[in-house]
Amino acid sequence: MRIEPGDSFWTKKAMFSNAERQYFETVRRRKTSLPDSTAPPKETVRAPNKAAPAKKAQKEKTMAEMTPNKILYLNPLTMEANFFLQTLNTMNNMTMPPEMDPHLANLLERIMVGIESYMDRNPKYVLPQEMAAPGEGVAFVQPQELQTIKRTFSCSACCNRIVGTNVAKASAHLWEQHPNPNPNNQPVQPHTTHQTKQEKKQAQVKARQHITVRLPKKARAMIVGEITNVFKDKYPIADKLKVIPEYDVIEQDLSKLLSPGFPKQPLRVYKFGSRITGIGNRSSDLDLFVDIGNTFHTFEHRASNATVAKLRAMKKFFCVSEDWRLINFIEQARVPIIKTCHLPTGIECDICLNSMGFCNTNLLKYIFESQPLTQYMCIYVKNWLERCKLTEQISTYSITLMVIYFLQLQALLPPIAVLQIEDAANQAVLVGPWVVNFAQKSFSELRLQQLQATVPVIKSFLRNFFAFYAKFDYEHFVVCPYIGQANVEIPKIERMLHARYSAYVSENPDCSIQLKKPMVVQDPIQLNHNVTKAVTKYGVQTFVDYCQQTAELLEEPSTNWRQRYAY
Repeated sequence: MRIEPGDSFWTKKAMFSNAERQYFETVRRRKTSLPDSTAPPKETVRAPNKAAPAKKAQKEKTMAEMTPNKILYLNPLTMEANFFLQTLNTMNNMTMPPEMDPHLANLLERIMVGIESYMDRNPKYVLPQEMAAPGEGVAFVQPQELQTIKRTFSCSACCNRIVGTNVAKASAHLWEQHPNPNPNNQPVQPHTTHQTKQEKKQAQVKARQHITVRLPKKARAMIVGEITNVFKDKYPIADKLKVIPEYDVIEQDLSKLLSPGFPKQPLRVYKFGSRITGIGNRSSDLDLFVDIGNTFHTFEHRASNATVAKLRAMKKFFCVSEDWRLINFIEQARVPIIKTCHLPTGIECDICLNSMGFCNTNLLKYIFESQPLTQYMCIYVKNWLERCKLTEQISTYSITLMVIYFLQLQALLPPIAVLQIEDAANQAVLVGPWVVNFAQKSFSELRLQQLQATVPVIKSFLRNFFAFYAKFDYEHFVVCPYIGQANVEIPKIERMLHARYSAYVSENPDCSIQLKKPMVVQDPIQLNHNVTKAVTKYGVQTFVDYCQQTAELLEEPSTNWRQRYAY
């Protein structure tokens, strides 16, 4: 509410409330009680040694500077009320009697209720500067200034077209049902209604289904270039990184660092990951499993409090070491890890207390050595995955399992279940409920063909690999290297697994494989693990689009690719 000086506005009011009367009477008493600035100052006697402290004077000065005495005051409600009164006076001054519709009656009633609710809160009156005490009050916007503000109405259904400067013209525009809605032929924006979060998400997913994502330029350049250049650079490095002297140094330094913290428990370090399998590069991390207290055969679906506490105790040693630099401690992951860098070698390491990664690495090493085509394909698709920027959802291990499953369907690799069945006569090595050892038989014993990894062979299988996963039905089937057969249906997969899976899930109902995901790629050893559970629907669609485009590009000859596939 805007308050003007009393002399200019109070005496002219025909009607007033008791609150207003009391307010202005108080203002007048305060105004008459103020000293006359034109009168000579009276002599005052000051008591000796009673001056205010300098600190208090400084505080009063600061408070005086903070008062908004130089700010023009205008409540937004004042502006809105002024517009409403203008429209109300216009309707009252018409020759015809005023009219009312039910909606207007309802709105006027709500306005009166809103005013009562506002007044019931006892709003504080703001004093004009000339009526307030020195250093208080505000400078008001003059009433005549409100008349200089004019409104302009625009219609959102008519491309925000301006329809008038008063309410009557805006009402006529609506009554005429938006005549001439787009006079300037502007692009029409679809009228959007209010949507819930779930509806917006569904609309986004539906819209993405009709969008084909183009391959990134780096991925396209790798695909249409000479495939020999990829392996000329990548394969020798990946093969060399499987065994280098630096790994022994890291293993010794890590044992030396952690042994004093666990003096009564045996400690052993196991290396695993892409570097050890032969598909890594110089920027790849070295994965390390630290077995403290003979925990190799202990399985945890999610890390227990004891495991997390042990990792926290290990973290302290890295913080104070001169040979190690702590990068990150990922505590909330399914398998918590300590990311650190070994400064003498410059190799970054991921340290965990879970042995399943080491067991998976042994399986991959056997497959790569038995069928070298698998290693070449995994090196290629790993680099393809990085250039497509899909590594945040699909890991190197996940895409490797997809390569293995594809080659199993070509009768070039055995199902993992067959290897474990062949080893049933021997004593199985278990990590929790899972069998982690297998029969490392030659392919001649398994009656499988070992292909020579030539460039034409690799390129042909890569083209078929991408075409296969571009058409794969992820909604109904599982990528299952454990069974190694085509068309493994999602609803039937759990009944096809070994009895040890059913026994484990019956005791741990919350630990079954996550099948209600956009993509299901089953770990062939830890059978209750979907390694692609983090992939979203949009991620699957992007992966499928990239596979489709890659398969098409691999069909074409690689000459003059810059001209034929320029953006």
